[in-house]
Amino acid sequence: MNEPEATNTVTLEPEGYVYVKLVGDQTHKTIEDSAKECVELAGQIHALNKPLLGLIDFSEEGSFSTGANKATLDAMSSISYERIAMFGTNPVLAEVSRLIIQALGKANKTMVFKTREEAMAWLMMRDPVHGYEGLSS
Repeated sequence: MNEPEATNTVTLEPEGYVYVKLVGDQTHKTIEDSAKECVELAGQIHALNKPLLGLIDFSEEGSFSTGANKATLDAMSSISYERIAMFGTNPVLAEVSRLIIQALGKANKTMVFKTREEAMAWLMMRDPVHGYEGLSS
């Protein structure tokens, strides 16, 4: 069995949010590896006393295994974040994502959008409690 390897990337963007691009077929290992990178960046952001914002891009992801779903659940449960916006997924995965988010009790700070533009608008909006607009200030 010769499955194409995922080539996910995790970067800290100049605007201050963590960008995760999922590329190719996702397994427990590929998601776990990306989550480890997110944890490292989260530590840096938290050390600066900044809120953790994340943008997850599903536009080039392939299949999502059961193991990948489990790893995603684990990551979303263990990483402390302010907001995560997801976009670019198919309608079935979007609905599964919404159900997982709701089950985790994170529906108020984790949203699924159709486009990057919609996701970014929500992610970088002014937070009335914390008083920031994105992280650039």
